[in-house]
Amino acid sequence: MLLAILHCGLEAYAPKILDKLFEHAHEKLSIGALHSALDRLEQRGLVAPWMGEATKVRGGKRKKLIRVTGDGQIALSHAMHTLNAMAKGVLV
Repeated sequence: MLLAILHCGLEAYAPKILDKLFEHAHEKLSIGALHSALDRLEQRGLVAPWMGEATKVRGGKRKKLIRVTGDGQIALSHAMHTLNAMAKGVLV
């Protein structure tokens, strides 16, 4: 999930995150499951929401955008390091 958010860059909001998850991991989640996961990541301090600018396309509504925090980047780096270390000698 953190990688999908990072792939979205400054345009990380729910539908785009869902698209990235499917594009890269072929994971199909419901919007409700995504929001639950994002809420848990936010509670752990790994992501933070922010409100984008209002746009005419959205009828003046603002998007709730998501960014990975510094703690989220550290957690992701640690998880990737652990995964790579465990995969050595197992994957061919």
